[in-house]
Amino acid sequence: MLSTCVNMKIQAIDTKAYIGEQEFGSGILSISEQNLFWKNGNGKNICLNYPSIALHAISKDLNAFPHECLYIITDRPIEITDGNVELKDEENDSEDSDEITPLRFVPEDKSLLNPIFKAINECQALYPDEEMSGESDESEGEDQDIDENQFFDSSSDLNEIKLSDQGLETLRRLNINYQSEKNADLIENEKQYEDAEN
Repeated sequence: MLSTCVNMKIQAIDTKAYIGEQEFGSGILSISEQNLFWKNGNGKNICLNYPSIALHAISKDLNAFPHECLYIITDRPIEITDGNVELKDEENDSEDSDEITPLRFVPEDKSLLNPIFKAINECQALYPDEEMSGESDESEGEDQDIDENQFFDSSSDLNEIKLSDQGLETLRRLNINYQSEKNADLIENEKQYEDAEN
């Protein structure tokens, strides 16, 4: 049975959800003006309010993940409680916690990825960032020139990306994590090379 959320934008049945690399189940992804909601028949669900979505994109890089998907980063670490994905409270989140676990949604019908992405864009616009609300109309016009389908990765120049402070901080943390993993792999490869020589 499909969700009966108010002001529904789009729904995608047979959509697999992933927490990081781990499959969470297959269910219905609903995009309404109130929130992003995923639920399956086993009682598992994921509910995200739009202000908590720090970054979302369509990922088609099959080298990074084996399925084309909707890729989402939240503004706080996630936790799983009784089969429900929730965001940790800010006061309970340790100051040195840099763990970022992406959420991925893989609809059976891949043609829905673009409509889902655009629906999230439209819904997020209903909840403007408070830090951005005081800016001039001129700056708002500049923001509209940004390509909504642009995908940011570790090679992007963070100083040239026009995002909120929260979004930029998320990208910086992602870049740091990526570089740390890359350096760790490089060190491991060097060790294996030295062992082979010996």
